[in-house]
Amino acid sequence: MRLLLTSSGISNKTIENELKNLIGKDFKGLKMLFCITASNYEGGEMNDWLIDDLEKLKSLGFKIDICDINGVSKEKFLSRFEWADVLYFEGGNSQWLKNSIKNSGLEEELLKLLETRIWIGASAGSCVLCPTICNSCQDLFDENIDGFPIDGLGFVDFQFIPHFNNEFFPKINFENLKNASKNLLEIDGKKLYAVDDSGAISVNNENIKIVSEGKWLEI
Repeated sequence: MRLLLTSSGISNKTIENELKNLIGKDFKGLKMLFCITASNYEGGEMNDWLIDDLEKLKSLGFKIDICDINGVSKEKFLSRFEWADVLYFEGGNSQWLKNSIKNSGLEEELLKLLETRIWIGASAGSCVLCPTICNSCQDLFDENIDGFPIDGLGFVDFQFIPHFNNEFFPKINFENLKNASKNLLEIDGKKLYAVDDSGAISVNNENIKIVSEGKWLEI
């Protein structure tokens, strides 16, 4: 399975080059399904960086189909996922995204899709790949929705935290994560990676590495 867990998308050349390594070819003409479901929950100013992400991906040469899995039936959206070479899940609310993936029927299709496709996550689109999306570290984002899933997809066996040291997420700093990770490790026994908006975690089957032009935390 090939996954690229980013904090803020393809934000620099280092992450771009790692994505090329994962794909094994140039981006030009590659088909991308761009899932906006997580960002639709938040709305507002989130649309500004969503548009920025789309413009960046377009400039890299991807052929993009924009999809909200809550907007159409599985019969309609699945063929669009099958059409794509790359699946890009935009940021927003992790619980809303996981709930939507489950209820739409997409969850039961993902393992097969990812046999031949790459998942790129931005923020929530990365967090949802983890074993849990409500835990002592993830809860620092204050995004919990009562009654929504606390389990992630479990495609990776670690906790990913984006937006490390970002002024808009003041709780996502070294001291808070260091303290919160103690509880995470005691309960879940999971490793923690936190990256700033210049970083990502690359997963190529069993190979996991930090890719960054900024700061990160590994516990």
